Amino acid sequence: MAQIVADHEQLQGEISTSQEQIDATTQQAMQAQEAMLEGREVVGKMMCQEYTNDSLGEMITLVFSAQSFNDFLRRVDYATAVMTAAADEVEAQKERKATYEGVLDELNTQRDEQQLRLTELDAKKQEAQRVVEEASANLDTAQAEEAARIQALAEQAAKLEQEQAQKQAKAEVSESWDTAEREDTAAAAEAVEDTSASSANEGSANAGAPDTGSQNAGASNAGSSNAGGSASSGGSVSTDPSAGWQSGVASAYGGSSDASTPNPGTTATGAICDDYSMGVAVPMSWPNYSSYLGRSVEISYNGMTVVATVNDCGYMGGGSRSLDLQPGVFKAFGFSTCQEWGVRTVSYRFL
Repeated sequence: MAQIVADHEQLQGEISTSQEQIDATTQQAMQAQEAMLEGREVVGKMMCQEYTNDSLGEMITLVFSAQSFNDFLRRVDYATAVMTAAADEVEAQKERKATYEGVLDELNTQRDEQQLRLTELDAKKQEAQRVVEEASANLDTAQAEEAARIQALAEQAAKLEQEQAQKQAKAEVSESWDTAEREDTAAAAEAVEDTSASSANEGSANAGAPDTGSQNAGASNAGSSNAGGSASSGGSVSTDPSAGWQSGVASAYGGSSDASTPNPGTTATGAICDDYSMGVAVPMSWPNYSSYLGRSVEISYNGMTVVATVNDCGYMGGGSRSLDLQPGVFKAFGFSTCQEWGVRTVSYRFL
């Protein structure tokens, strides 16, 4: 037991250190993600302007309408500078995307290594429990000295259990929370049922975060619903901190496209929910749901991965949906409104 306790404490220290690294890398990923999304918007506007105004044709006309050779050279220099600036912006966006993908790969590596340590930690805990159970079986026939030693072992095992329980830290819900009173439309409720039924056949996501792209085409804005909804496969979640990738149904809410919430609104953690919020809500039907508030979550859909922060909670069809995405998140996946996102099945894991 002494060796088990020593190994357990060493693993706890390694896990704490790795969590600090994961938190730091998560911040880097969010910053790189923000820079990439801003760059994508700039390049998009530049390409749209090029297509609408036929800038290339205008540039050619400008060059060849020169009145003299010197004027021609000046105009060629101007045209070259304009095209170089556009090319530089495109190249910069490529670099921003490569930076984001590199940080995301590092984050996934760190999280996978930590998950191995968590699995080993759980094995140590089970080993300690077996030691206690075997010793307890002989308690009736043991001498007083042996009984005292067994009691000490039981107390050590209880201490390990208590240390594990303390990891379930609970966040305080803000009194100014005004994003909770949301209702689903009938179409969104039907979409959840259809999507949940199909996702039950898909199975849970593996450690490689497979692309998940199923959608109910008739889904409308899917905010939190009343508590009367029954839970389905989309709402199942493991409360074990070692849980990896999972598959679940994700809806969307908040911002200017959601008439059921204030814009801006205040989330359960006191954060602002508006058209740019990179946050998500989790169901209040989950056990210890408030312990997820403040955590980062990695979401994968259709070949893209976005890192967001859990800052809200709601009824969400009684737990039939796993996540409710705020505007900054579903826009990062390429969707403009809550209605366009509707209800979709995604892969996710908490960091």
